[in-house]
Amino acid sequence: GGPVIILNPNASDMLPLRKWPLENFFLLGATILREYPAARLVITGAAAEKETAAKLSLRWASPRVINLAGKTTLRELFILYTVADILVTNDSGPAHFASLTDIHSIVLYGPETPKLFGALGNNSHAIYAKLACSPCVNAFNHRFSPCTNNLCLQSISPEEVYEKVKECLIKNAESEF
Repeated sequence: GGPVIILNPNASDMLPLRKWPLENFFLLGATILREYPAARLVITGAAAEKETAAKLSLRWASPRVINLAGKTTLRELFILYTVADILVTNDSGPAHFASLTDIHSIVLYGPETPKLFGALGNNSHAIYAKLACSPCVNAFNHRFSPCTNNLCLQSISPEEVYEKVKECLIKNAESEF
């Protein structure tokens, strides 16, 4: 009955600079659960991210949270994108996969710029702090960066992302009429 919001924390160690802090995902999810009593959160991720996603899911202690990390095929993930309302993810494969559907995807950028590597599609919304040191990771430097502290992503607050979630939910509600 309520909105379905997918959180993809992308907790793997493949490119740690692209990770939005897990605590921010937790705070965002807690706000969504509090402000939207009918909302459901779905956590997605690869098999290597199952344990981290499970710990994150348990922290909310809510029956409205479903952890699907490591439990879906790519095909099932596409289907999930077609039935959910919003995806929140850092810059990763799911942001680009989601752009093939109508889901609103909120993509958090930091070490890479959405101007070059942004997900395409009418419903893809980039949040990018635009710090002077960003972008520091790209195809031209073989994804190597001397950065060890991704302030570019840490400076994106859960409140800023939540405001974009609200905006997308309003757009979805308006399009139903």
